[in-house]
Amino acid sequence: MIAANKTLVRRHFDEVLNQGQLEVIDELYAETYVLDAPVQTDGSVQAHNHTVGRDGLKRRVILFRTAFPDLTFTLENLIAEGEFVVAQYRFCGTHLGDFRELAPTGKRIDVGGMLIAHVREGRIQSVYSVFDSGDLLRQLCPDPEISAGQR
Repeated sequence: MIAANKTLVRRHFDEVLNQGQLEVIDELYAETYVLDAPVQTDGSVQAHNHTVGRDGLKRRVILFRTAFPDLTFTLENLIAEGEFVVAQYRFCGTHLGDFRELAPTGKRIDVGGMLIAHVREGRIQSVYSVFDSGDLLRQLCPDPEISAGQR
């Protein structure tokens, strides 16, 4: 079970996030999937909030892959126990599309994060993900006055 759960999370990163294969979402995730993460499905940055369901996840992937077409996630560590898989990751990409209120800057981002996935019955049920959204915004818009005004 642990190896299968780790494989699901690897596929989350490889096929869904890196390759943008939206059709795989219906296979990997429960219908009631919930993601709790810093950047919302609509691109806004708030305290953690939820992306709900497979369609919500598809919108989120489209948002990020449109803003950063060369988006690449790298798994640095993957640990599993029972129904939970923990991943330490980095994501990099070039800001070539709209992201939130930010027009494309052409700037490269490199941000680290952690993810805890709950896997049951062969599907990802929920994910809690954290990354430094403030660092992401600083990399895109290093002027603190502008960054603060866009939150």
